[in-house]
Amino acid sequence: MAMKIVVEECLKCGACVMVCPREAISELTDSNGDIYYAIDAKKCTECKDEGGPQCKNECPVPECIVKAE
Repeated sequence: MAMKIVVEECLKCGACVMVCPREAISELTDSNGDIYYAIDAKKCTECKDEGGPQCKNECPVPECIVKAE
């Protein structure tokens, strides 16, 4: 499994990027030029070796980072 960012909830603060030990979170730009963040499911391990998702722990919005289905 992996984590995902709920774009509508994201404040775009970038805090999650700094704490990801797998460098799985990227800042991207949509077709309107708006910035958003996304988690690469192939790189994300839900930080099993670190005791849980570091991105979710750092995020100021509780519903922003969730398990991907």
